[in-house]
Amino acid sequence: MRLTLRRYSLWALFMVVAAGNGQAAQTRPLPDLQIQVVLSPSARQTLVQGKEGITVAADWYGEPNARHQSDADESGQIDMGRSELNLPSEGGTARFTPAAINSKRLGWLKEGLRVNINVYSARRHWPDNILNCEMADGPVAGLARKPVTLRCSLISELAG
Repeated sequence: MRLTLRRYSLWALFMVVAAGNGQAAQTRPLPDLQIQVVLSPSARQTLVQGKEGITVAADWYGEPNARHQSDADESGQIDMGRSELNLPSEGGTARFTPAAINSKRLGWLKEGLRVNINVYSARRHWPDNILNCEMADGPVAGLARKPVTLRCSLISELAG
């Protein structure tokens, strides 16, 4: 019974999204976010040959409400956590869940939760990133409506 209550309490924390002006909190589930990484043929071949993976990083953040301006970082945002998922050399879909979000800070946000998504090579074979990838940034509610596709090529393809 105790374990069930803890799971329920944790899930309830993820369900709270506070309105920014001291209004009553709304309850709606935080959505999962799906990021599909599509590689150019050259990038795919190079990553496969080097047995290199792909890292998809999600930085969760939001604009502070009036009561939490002093809690903002140097960029003026509230840091809500970071997640990294690894994909194989061929690319694929990374699925982020609300579990990585610092849910205790949801009530600190003026507006909804936002996320910045970056993709890069995992640096297991090469010491530096070799990928040039699109990125995504915006409200989680908007980005989670459908899978987000980010295309990647080799940085060296830009010079050619």
